Parts: sequence; C-alpha cells; structure tokens
Amino acid sequence: MTELGIAIYAACVDFMIRAAALAGATYRDANAFMFFALWPAVTVVLLAVVAWQAVVLRRLRRRR
Repeated sequence: MTELGIAIYAACVDFMIRAAALAGATYRDANAFMFFALWPAVTVVLLAVVAWQAVVLRRLRRRR
C-alpha cells in the first residue's frame, strides 16, 4: 500500500510541475493556486450543489 501511495503522490507532483510549466509559473505558484483558490472554489460549488439537491428533494417529498 505504501508503494501505491508513493506512486500516486509522485504522479500528482509530476502533474503539478507540468501544469505549472504550461502556465509559465513555478511549482510553488501552481501549488498555492490549487490550495488557496481552486480547492476553496470547488468546495463552495459542491456545497451549492448539495444545497440545491436538498431543495429539490424537499419539493419532491412535498408532492407526495
């Protein structure tokens, strides 16, 4: 299991290095963008989806 974890970590780091190079940024910049901008944005979107689903479920339950 440890070998799998190391392989996944290495693949993620390699992806970030290549993405940073494509964007003309450093690995540190790409990593900071992912953790301080992208991850919170995705979390907010997912929370909005969950809230929307809760509203839809409530409406469906009232129809019964």
